[in-house]
Amino acid sequence: MNLRPYLLALAFTGSAAANEAYRLETITLPAAMSPEISAVEFSPTGRLVVANRHGEVWSCDPAKLDWRRYAYGLHEPMGIFVAADNDIYVAQRPELTRVRDANGDGVAERYEAVNAEWGITDNWHEFLFGPRRDKEGNFVLAIGLPDLAGKFNLTNPRTPTDLSKIAREAKPSAALWQGWVFKITPAGTLLPWASGFRQAAGVGVSPEGEVFVTDQQGDYIASSPLIHVQRGRFYGHPASLKWSEELGGRKPTAEELEKMRTPPSVVLPHGSIGGSPGDPVWDTTGGKFGPFAGQVFIGDFTKLISRVDLERVAGEFQGAVFPFLRDATGVEAILKNSGANNLTIPAGGDGKKYFRDAPALKGTRLGQGNNRLAFAPDGSLYLGQTTRGWANGDGLQRLVWTGEPPVEICTMRLTERGFALEFTTAMERTALARRENYRVERFRYLYQSASGSPRVDQSEIAVTEVIVSADGRRAELVLSALDPGYIYKLETEPLRAADGRPIANPLAYYTVNRLHSGRTFEGPISKALIAAKPARARDAKPNLEEGRRVYLTFCVACHQADGRGGGIPGFAAADFVGDPTRLAKSDDALLATIAAGVEGKGMPPFAQVISADERRDVLAFIRQAFAAKTTRAP
Repeated sequence: MNLRPYLLALAFTGSAAANEAYRLETITLPAAMSPEISAVEFSPTGRLVVANRHGEVWSCDPAKLDWRRYAYGLHEPMGIFVAADNDIYVAQRPELTRVRDANGDGVAERYEAVNAEWGITDNWHEFLFGPRRDKEGNFVLAIGLPDLAGKFNLTNPRTPTDLSKIAREAKPSAALWQGWVFKITPAGTLLPWASGFRQAAGVGVSPEGEVFVTDQQGDYIASSPLIHVQRGRFYGHPASLKWSEELGGRKPTAEELEKMRTPPSVVLPHGSIGGSPGDPVWDTTGGKFGPFAGQVFIGDFTKLISRVDLERVAGEFQGAVFPFLRDATGVEAILKNSGANNLTIPAGGDGKKYFRDAPALKGTRLGQGNNRLAFAPDGSLYLGQTTRGWANGDGLQRLVWTGEPPVEICTMRLTERGFALEFTTAMERTALARRENYRVERFRYLYQSASGSPRVDQSEIAVTEVIVSADGRRAELVLSALDPGYIYKLETEPLRAADGRPIANPLAYYTVNRLHSGRTFEGPISKALIAAKPARARDAKPNLEEGRRVYLTFCVACHQADGRGGGIPGFAAADFVGDPTRLAKSDDALLATIAAGVEGKGMPPFAQVISADERRDVLAFIRQAFAAKTTRAP
């Protein structure tokens, strides 16, 4: 008797509605295992191997889910590489560790340090990501930056430490190689590879051996990106440059940083495409996961999985990102959010402005904390989920292609005059040919020191012509303007497949770093080109609704929806309600703090991020919402 169908029925819970292309399943974990899954991979023999943030490694046959604990006692492992069923490399915070089962009983008894040359303190914000392996057999890893709001234990450091800050950092590189991507050779030698990363939480190596990482939106990182990592390059965050041998500890000027910086390959617009990405993984399933062979799938801390179509243009990678699967939250739920911070929702605090509402998922709901992804031998995509205490929903899920052809924009490629869209199936040609069915706009993010950036230089771009292929699978859009240095947003409703099914995700963002001619952006990258609207008169009444929007966008992550602060672990953000002195200062003093930040306290400067009017609006909102009992100083 074949027990496999019965075992699968017990092990997985999930469902798929009629005509849905993908089915989401939740995988049952043993009661003894912490569900904070911080790594998920498959061995060469097809065994499922996971790690959790509490320091354990477990494995099983994915068909039987006969879980067994393989290793324990590790320090917050965030990645694994499975060389064999009995030979696993673990990226734990202090070292890359080889964990081996030498006697074949299924439990590791040998823990060997491969390399531990990077610095580490006890700061809450330090994580080690990876390892992936390149074609030369080197391990690729990334270490994140700590947080000024947390503690630094510098007693008897094993590597050099330096708490000096560059340009008012909220995330300093306190110890050696923090903020770097590096490699470790098979012989155990550390090779510094590239710098300028804030928290490169996802490390990937493409089938061609190219190294990519995702980074996290925040100071110097305007919006979370996917980055092609090349040796010796600098990708934006200056804290790590204090460990650069070429600079010898010298602090570059702001102008030098702009010239040194390599832009990200693909920007993941904050809000629309999540807020905190994890692993990038390539579809190498040979069609077992649908029509997206060779494309990149990225998990996100929010309830979102995105898809990236990369191409080389004038020698460098760039491309388009599409939402692939996200849980239905809805704008109303976003604005009512009272969770710990704006990463708990798919669109961040600014959902009303940038989030395109998603249809309700049927059956199993997508979990949160989708930091780790891995394709299984059967072609399904496993999602390892850990929220690190910021939200609920830790666990393990998987996506399975049902065989139903999805209706999607498969690829979006740059042409000399605009973009060429390839669809996964034949589309209804009449609708496909209508110019009014395509809405295109473009915008930029600013490179600056404050936390993130607004969308600047926004403008609508006319579609002047649509050229449709005879089979209805391709549409070339000719645009009225096409320039490098912008993110082009495309919405395509109401397109339908030839059989009447609607397009599932009619949204895409293409990052145009360069044109086919090689032309790149030549304007200022830290200043908008289009002048902001004129400032209101000094005595004009503040706009409280606009202030609320600004608060939900930039302030709620630290100061909380209820104004009580302490939103991020280790971050003592101001408590506007419990400490009346916080808002007892004059408007001028508080506006100056919002504009300039507070050095050494984790409060970034917002002078270049929000306008003077918006700063007055948000202060008025804060006073109205939280300061009923405070007394303003003269």
